[in-house]
Amino acid sequence: MTIKKKRCQVCRSWFSPDPRTEHQICCDKSECRKQHKIAANKKWRLDNPDYDKSRAGKKRTWARARGYWGHYRRTHPRYAAADNKRRCTAYKKRKFSANQDMRRKIAVEKLKSLHDIPLNLSANQDVIARRVNSMFDYLLRKEFSANRNDTDMPPAYQP
Repeated sequence: MTIKKKRCQVCRSWFSPDPRTEHQICCDKSECRKQHKIAANKKWRLDNPDYDKSRAGKKRTWARARGYWGHYRRTHPRYAAADNKRRCTAYKKRKFSANQDMRRKIAVEKLKSLHDIPLNLSANQDVIARRVNSMFDYLLRKEFSANRNDTDMPPAYQP
């Protein structure tokens, strides 16, 4: 029985396939096998897009159990320095979370409610009211300056 020659899908030269397989599509040159493997891996990744997501937890658990990343960072200082810089930049760009904004909003509302409490006018209470107003103005300015948007900053609060 003679085996028909096939044309390599990578280099387009003719080759005799291995008799043990029917589906060989590239010749046995190392460069052709390498290119075919790259193409096959790319196609498989396109056909299975969720594969990495499903394996991420297992890989994280494996790395944590063996102390993989600690060892890797110690033995690759250039990687560690670049990763530290990347994380620092990402932290600086990150906006405040909704919880932090909500906590800040609650604090401002609480101060407003304190300010709205009617005071019996006497000399000491006027001083206290002025202190509350000053504290209220300070916290409002701090709140809006944290967002770094000067156009949103309210004018000084006047009772």
